[in-house]
Amino acid sequence: MDGTLSAVIGIAVLVWVVVNQVRARPLSARRMRIAGILGVVGLVQLVGAAAAGPVPALGWVLLLAGLAIGALLGGIRAGTVRLWVRDGVVWTQGHAATAALWVVGIAAHVGLDLLARAVAPGSATIDGASVLLFVAVSLGVQGVVTARRAAVLTGDRPTVRV
Repeated sequence: MDGTLSAVIGIAVLVWVVVNQVRARPLSARRMRIAGILGVVGLVQLVGAAAAGPVPALGWVLLLAGLAIGALLGGIRAGTVRLWVRDGVVWTQGHAATAALWVVGIAAHVGLDLLARAVAPGSATIDGASVLLFVAVSLGVQGVVTARRAAVLTGDRPTVRV
């Protein structure tokens, strides 16, 4: 899959994620499974793109920096999610700040991709292919932090629907 198609798929997945995050819904383990699946698909895309040709070390450093930014923003985003208990189940709902932090994250990812292309031209092969991995890392960290907040809210009782 070429970088442009990977980026388009990644952006479509991101839109789906953001729309789902601003809806009120029960906290479920499914969200973490989705992050895991996106992570596996993202890794497969990244490995495939990297196999297309040599990638400069600086390109990998910038990719890792982007993933670290995604993780950091996922943790911050988790703090913007409203949590409440209804019928013994924790519910979540993001809002404008949650969505805005996704936009900031993607802007940072795109900015790092553009920087990588300028300073390490051989990294272009992995740039577009890293979008799903970025979404997976950011969503996964957000899910872990949100689940920890939910555990505090409920006194550490299991509250995640399976």
